[in-house]
Amino acid sequence: MSVTVLPYLADVSAASSAPSSVKQPTGKTNTNFKDVLDAATSAQQKMDVDALIAASGSGTVSVSTVQKILGFNPQYTVSSTQAPVATTQETANTDPAPATSASSETTQTPTTTTSDSDKDSLGCPSELEPYFKETSEKYNVDINLLKAIAKAESNFNPNAVSSAGALGVMQLMPSTASSLGISNAYNARENIMGGAQVIASNLKKYNGDISLALAAYNAGSGNVDKYGGIPPFKETQNYVNKVMNYYKNA
Repeated sequence: MSVTVLPYLADVSAASSAPSSVKQPTGKTNTNFKDVLDAATSAQQKMDVDALIAASGSGTVSVSTVQKILGFNPQYTVSSTQAPVATTQETANTDPAPATSASSETTQTPTTTTSDSDKDSLGCPSELEPYFKETSEKYNVDINLLKAIAKAESNFNPNAVSSAGALGVMQLMPSTASSLGISNAYNARENIMGGAQVIASNLKKYNGDISLALAAYNAGSGNVDKYGGIPPFKETQNYVNKVMNYYKNA
């Protein structure tokens, strides 16, 4: 706490506080002595004011009593250091939510692990085998061709989802699944049945040409018809080659 003593405190007469029995020096010596005495008196008065104000602050002496003793209301300032108050932006939780981006590849959701001994040469899980067999017989499509498509599309993952939104083992688009009457594209049996219907229709349209049927499965029959064969799309060309390799090696 620092106290500002009003100007008139410094003007208090030195004579009123100096002992009367003391002989006052004269001349230059008197002036120097008077200055020292004035400074000492002023310092003592400041200390007295500080003591009274401190007593007032602690409750030992009331403010009114201090005013009566001093004869005035003392002006004082309190020096303090205050920590900056954080703004709303600084105190808000700024933890970012983890950022995500769409993958250009099929998302492989973990499924129940199947041992290698329970898979065929293409890696088809044994639990899917009955569905491929049933579908092959129902739509008259080679079972190994169906498996080759499933291998290339999702690696036999019923929960696979592509960045384009294709779903399940045979990677059917939701609109295609709906048009085929499939209510749950993640159901492996329904999905394989749906994919078989599409490839069977393509084989019939292109007179059993597997390459064209596969190109239509990937890029749509409209593009196959437009280009009179496998479209000049690198993705489609790679897809056809991949499935054909799986099929031949099944």
